[in-house]
Amino acid sequence: MDIEFKLGPIIKRIREDKGYSRAELCDGICHINTIINIEKNTTSPSFEILRMIAGRLGESIDVIIRNADLKKNAFYVQQRTKLEKYAEVHDLDGCESVLSLIDADLYKQLLPSEQQFFDRVRVVVLLGNYQDVNTAYTLAKKSLYKTFKKDQYFTREECLLINLLLSMKQSKDNIELAKSALKWIRKQDSYTQDTYAYVLLINGLTMLSYLQEEWFELLDYATEGEKVAVELDKSRFIPNFIFMQGLATYQLMIDTNYGLSKMKHALDYALLIRQLGNFQDLNEYAQKYGIDLT
Repeated sequence: MDIEFKLGPIIKRIREDKGYSRAELCDGICHINTIINIEKNTTSPSFEILRMIAGRLGESIDVIIRNADLKKNAFYVQQRTKLEKYAEVHDLDGCESVLSLIDADLYKQLLPSEQQFFDRVRVVVLLGNYQDVNTAYTLAKKSLYKTFKKDQYFTREECLLINLLLSMKQSKDNIELAKSALKWIRKQDSYTQDTYAYVLLINGLTMLSYLQEEWFELLDYATEGEKVAVELDKSRFIPNFIFMQGLATYQLMIDTNYGLSKMKHALDYALLIRQLGNFQDLNEYAQKYGIDLT
């Protein structure tokens, strides 16, 4: 087997996406050190070992090799990198321009988890540029179930798709999925915990509690959310978490003056980091409950 294909990272990605430990993957196939070396790409699997690994992972050898080969495709790597950067800064026009270059044939070659990344960005574009909630929701749900089988394990893309589904439709199923995913992330240690998915899910459930006027739940989620966002330096989420803590405290009449001060602090913070849209949203939340923050 040609080591230049760099099969190791692809095998590792599929294994992690499907929730297998290294010990589970190699059981009855090879020594765990063999799997470690394969994933590090310091050794190349024999055809027989690759066949058994692929079978256990539920993927064909052809899919593994094609995805390894894509890592050498300069065009694909360049566009994938661009899309990640555009998505990170929420440049939807940039995202759409890259998505238009990924044709159906190339898309079909991708692993399901890789397809989910492109699907997720497409959903955000559909919502942001076209306000097409129905198409976006259908795509997000179809994409989630390309890999999702049980709620004991959640991949990064599954968590982010679940959060999008919850933002579009606060159904019982979506709420349960989001809470299960958050519960699973909380259990992970600091080395394996997907912190970005963690912040997004807490933010989604914070907004759900706000919409349902579940003030105790809102206070808990917002307090946890601020802590995580501060630790991860995710400043764009912080004003919302601070405001929701203040609103919950105010509505519960625990300490109305403290609640008001927290909401005002959130508005100041939003202006400080130049989040004018968020500043306007927070003001609207206050106005909804007749709260004067001037």
